[in-house]
Amino acid sequence: MPEKITLMLSSTIADMPADRDAVVKLFEKYPFVEVVGAKPIQKSYSANPYSNTLDMAESCDFYVLLLGARYGCEIRPGLSATEAEFDRAYRSNPTKILVFKNNSISPEEKQKIFIEKVGDYYKGYWISDYGYSHELQGILEESFLSLLKERASIGSRLSFVDHFLRLAVQRRPTQDALVFYSVNENIVELNYKWQSKSHILQFNRSRINSDFWGCISELEKQFSTWI
Repeated sequence: MPEKITLMLSSTIADMPADRDAVVKLFEKYPFVEVVGAKPIQKSYSANPYSNTLDMAESCDFYVLLLGARYGCEIRPGLSATEAEFDRAYRSNPTKILVFKNNSISPEEKQKIFIEKVGDYYKGYWISDYGYSHELQGILEESFLSLLKERASIGSRLSFVDHFLRLAVQRRPTQDALVFYSVNENIVELNYKWQSKSHILQFNRSRINSDFWGCISELEKQFSTWI
């Protein structure tokens, strides 16, 4: 039997049963997708729940984060289980994450801080709002299929630098701009040639690993200064 695509559902649980159920029901019509983290684990693992869910976040093909009112159980002061899962998924592959927020509720203070982190304008993600479970299903399905189509063309086991270069060569100040790149042990260099001018940008590999979306945002800001 072919291996299924794994999609991890991550959120607080007690306050979002309808939202989580909507996600599970949506993917019942896609037999090639296995939703993990959605229901209690039915088999035994030689690992505790904390390490097991983090392993899921790291190894899953897609990661769906649902943001509700509660920040959730803190595994240590200032870090909830949901935020720990998000952080692990991000470190695994920042381009596999989709984020949705229930806008019919008022988040508690710690959750507001987490939402601000996830949705940071330069370093975070686009957060899609929904009010009802059927709205979540429609937005999620469209987002998932779009991301699936994109991922199908690039393969797997790409590093942060691989993903950075993939997005960097797709982003250019104008359609007729040319982009060239080189990579060494420490530096990724991008050379954009446009209107007889050459614009060279350098990014430290360690910064790409630690601030992936911040580097992508810096590219976009540089483009606006050239035009």
